[in-house]
Amino acid sequence: MTDARLAPWRERGAAVCAALARPLVWLGLFVGRVTSWLVLLVMLAVLTTVTLNALGINEIARWQEDVLLFGNALTINSVTELQWHLFGVLTLLGGTYALHHDTHVRVDLVYQKLTPRGRAIVDILGHLLMLIPFCLLIAWLSQHFVAMSYVSGERSNYGGLTDRYLIKAMLPIGLMFLAIGALGQVLNNLAGLFDPSRLAAPTHDKEPIHG
Repeated sequence: MTDARLAPWRERGAAVCAALARPLVWLGLFVGRVTSWLVLLVMLAVLTTVTLNALGINEIARWQEDVLLFGNALTINSVTELQWHLFGVLTLLGGTYALHHDTHVRVDLVYQKLTPRGRAIVDILGHLLMLIPFCLLIAWLSQHFVAMSYVSGERSNYGGLTDRYLIKAMLPIGLMFLAIGALGQVLNNLAGLFDPSRLAAPTHDKEPIHG
């Protein structure tokens, strides 16, 4: 609830920031929820690898035409490599969800002792000066690394997965989602600075704030 004693310009500023933040935060939470289901696929891949190894089976299936990621055969090496491919996607795309729920690792003994306003200021400065520039820089630089993998047709040297550019592309994609999510948090916190009542929500529940 917006404090009626706030100046009109502060009310408008809070409402605008909250409205701009809402789709950005929603996107990060949505991507995080969707990618969380990859945990089940990781578990299935691990179980399959262990079972195939115990049975001494190397090649599961083979076909004529190349299939994206798997080439022309499915082997125990394919399933083994699929584990870290899936885990990489889970980690890179799930980072934004962790950021919004404040479940990422913080090495900051001062932050927990600050007031909600102080935390908001620290988060704004940290995101604008460090997190967002870092994400954008690495995402930009990693484009070449993805393009080279695609052009060279990079694939496993051990009969595993093909099209390695797909997993490498998750780095810039994941960092872009993280930068977008961080921008959403900046706007959320700016709304809180305009209207302190918006900072009353627990810091671990970073759902989009409503205007």
